[in-house]
Amino acid sequence: MSASLPPKAQTIEREFLAARAKSDHAAFAELARRYVKHYPEGVVFANTALLEQAIAEADVSARKGTSWSPAASLDDTPEDMSISPRYDPEVIRGPVERLEAVLSQGSEEHQEQAAIILARGALRTTAPDSHQRVYHYLKNVQLPPTRFPTGYNLALVVSGLIIKGLATEEAGDVHGGIALYDAAADLVLASPHERSLELANWTDHAVYRGAFLKLRLGDQRAAVRGFRNYHKLTLTWPANFRVTRRIAIYNWYAKTLADLYRANIVAGNSAPATDDFSSASIAAELPSVHAYWEESLLAFVQFPKAGEINWRVLELVERIVGDRKLIGFSNEASKRSHVELIYRASQKTFQSPRLLRFLFLAQIDAGLYSEADVTLQAYWDRIHVDSQIRNDTAQALALNQRIRQDVESEVETATVLVAGSRLYSNHLGKPAQAQLFAERSLVVIQKAPQNEESQVLLHDANKYKAAALGLLASEAHDPEQRPELYEKAVESLEQAIQVLPESYDTHYLLALQLAEMRETSRAIASVKQSLALQTAHIPSWHLLVLLLSAQKDFIRALDVCAVGLKESEWNLPQTDLFSAAQVDGDEYLALRITQVQLLDRLYGPEAVLESQEALFALYTKVFATDPSTLDDGLDDIQRVRRRDQSEDLASSSAAGRPRAGSMLTVHSRRGSDVGASDGTAEATRANYASSVTSLGSNNSKGRRNSSTPIQAGNGTVNGNVAIGRSGPILPPATQRSTGKTRQRTARANKVLVTLWLMSAATFRRLDRMDDALKAIEEAERVDSSNPDVWYQLGLFHTAKKEKDAATIAFTKATALEAYHPASLTRIGKSYFEAGSLEMAESMLDAATRSQGWDNAEAWFCLGKVFEDTSRLARAKECLWYALDLEASRPARRYTEALPRFLD
Repeated sequence: MSASLPPKAQTIEREFLAARAKSDHAAFAELARRYVKHYPEGVVFANTALLEQAIAEADVSARKGTSWSPAASLDDTPEDMSISPRYDPEVIRGPVERLEAVLSQGSEEHQEQAAIILARGALRTTAPDSHQRVYHYLKNVQLPPTRFPTGYNLALVVSGLIIKGLATEEAGDVHGGIALYDAAADLVLASPHERSLELANWTDHAVYRGAFLKLRLGDQRAAVRGFRNYHKLTLTWPANFRVTRRIAIYNWYAKTLADLYRANIVAGNSAPATDDFSSASIAAELPSVHAYWEESLLAFVQFPKAGEINWRVLELVERIVGDRKLIGFSNEASKRSHVELIYRASQKTFQSPRLLRFLFLAQIDAGLYSEADVTLQAYWDRIHVDSQIRNDTAQALALNQRIRQDVESEVETATVLVAGSRLYSNHLGKPAQAQLFAERSLVVIQKAPQNEESQVLLHDANKYKAAALGLLASEAHDPEQRPELYEKAVESLEQAIQVLPESYDTHYLLALQLAEMRETSRAIASVKQSLALQTAHIPSWHLLVLLLSAQKDFIRALDVCAVGLKESEWNLPQTDLFSAAQVDGDEYLALRITQVQLLDRLYGPEAVLESQEALFALYTKVFATDPSTLDDGLDDIQRVRRRDQSEDLASSSAAGRPRAGSMLTVHSRRGSDVGASDGTAEATRANYASSVTSLGSNNSKGRRNSSTPIQAGNGTVNGNVAIGRSGPILPPATQRSTGKTRQRTARANKVLVTLWLMSAATFRRLDRMDDALKAIEEAERVDSSNPDVWYQLGLFHTAKKEKDAATIAFTKATALEAYHPASLTRIGKSYFEAGSLEMAESMLDAATRSQGWDNAEAWFCLGKVFEDTSRLARAKECLWYALDLEASRPARRYTEALPRFLD
């Protein structure tokens, strides 16, 4: 601003600059009139403003005349970027001629400003020589400038660079246009404190077009840098400014990052981790881009009207799901964030089957099994309705067409139904529902095009159908129905193998099914096939070990066990608890438990005390916290370990009585009556160590402190600070225990109970009864609702000739699990010994009809009952069957030692 201006003109010029910065063109005419009135020499400045106003009005009229909307940017691509419609040069001829007539009367600064506005007007017209006129007007303007502009001059210079860049680009020189756009962007990025609506308008053009043009030329890395700059600038713009362009930018930003990630995979991920374009960097950046894309799109779209489909929202979720499959999830919290993203997207759609599919699969991945159950039913209801009304050509549509019409292909539907069958069998324990959805999926797959994807689905559908049938058979109470279900399960697994003969896990499941049916030879052949396909599969080695033990070849079983442990990929010497907690750690520990039991069979209980001690150390490694679950609630994993003894003592003192349901109400160490309720039962327990040998050692000078793998209270893991979720821009995930976490906790508790009960059995057989009771109590501390704890307590009392206490313990086990076969057998046996044959028969019949159908002792006792009641034919059948079962009984029950389901 010139110091020679009259004070009134200076004030008006400041108002002019403020109106220009805000793009308040309506005020220009009055300001120009007042400016010339108080400063007649300012005609160039005033006429420049009037031309600027005329250009703005012409732009508005052209957009209205063609019904053009900024929403056109939503479909922008690097090859085709939308621009607002141009207007006839006659619309602004008058203001242009008036400015050109007085241009020589202005100062050098005003002439440069006028030249840029004239170039702007020329570019926006439909005149055939518009490019030449732009170059003519800007020939004397230094772009980029030699001096650093500020205020409105910065916005003007930036607009000049962009106008020249647009003319250069339209003339065919894309590289020249990119150079001018980058120069404009550099000026703005170097002036972070300069902010105005006019500057934002022109900066948007520069960075937007520059990034897309780089992508058009194939320079993905340069394009991503442009996208990053655009995002950086949006943080300084109003929230609702150019939302449609933001959506387009984030769309292509995410797509380009995903393409670079795939290129890294092809190249072998050779880039260093510090590289901005390494796989690790992209995996960290891409979820943030997804979050901004989602935020922008969901802020723009409205809930659809009747008959409308918000296909852009469906496309967003489709792409994010695909990208997540590519880069994976960093932890469990990110999986729950993914679920919540789909929930938010569903609020902008109406019962979309595609979103229901994505939501269902995401819920399973996040371990939200109960929620997935509800979503699956909603999906099936919607698909069932759609199948009645959609035409048969829908399945021939390409993916983008299916997204726009929101229809599902047979393969997509079958994917959900197969996953639903797996959900019900593996996670929810609903075999009837699992079978139903497996059969539904088979019907849908038959209609799908026959390709590799549908073949995999056909294999999985048969596999999960077999799993459901096997579970139904194991729970069946009808002796005639059980073998029929088992045969159907074997038939389904054989069909699955016909489809994918190289599937080692299906061979394993077939072998397991045959083993449960006591077809040992066929099972061995099948499990050997599984090992031929995958030598590191621990469950297959474990099954082979148990099959050999069923043939009473314990020496060979031990040898195979050693080979299986050696072949395992689970790294036992690993000292880092995070790295050690691998997927197959559970199976490795299960095989080690079987190994110890085989040693017990061959060499007796004295020989396995040290081996049992090692199992506890291995347990701590296996169930150490996985870093991906740090945000999943450390307390859930902490409950894997038994509670600290001091807390238990404190709770006992406070309550003044043992916990409800505790075995101490059944047996008092002071010799009080069983089931005493007079408060004389001893509630305080000694401070037992967690190790087996020190627990039973009378020579130990001190007790080992229980080693807890996770100290949740202070937020550390083995002395290291637990790192939370990075990227505060990501939507926060609700912190709650998931089905996956609860199942892992339950599995860990069950294994720990097994270890303590193994120790109890060993001590009992060594006649170290005090140590046996201590081990049982430790098992009860972990899970008092486990019927095996009470069964083992019953055996303890039986060994001590305390028949009443034993019966109460066995009864408690059946109260927790109505058809606990071992407990029912013991109760029936006690009735038989007491001469109550009817009660004995009732109990033993219940055991053999349910889960105890393969319990040799139950059949033997039932045969003795029939013998004493003169039903000799039945007695003979039972005794022969008991002999057959005993001859083929493995070291451990197959279903207890081995995983029935493999994910």
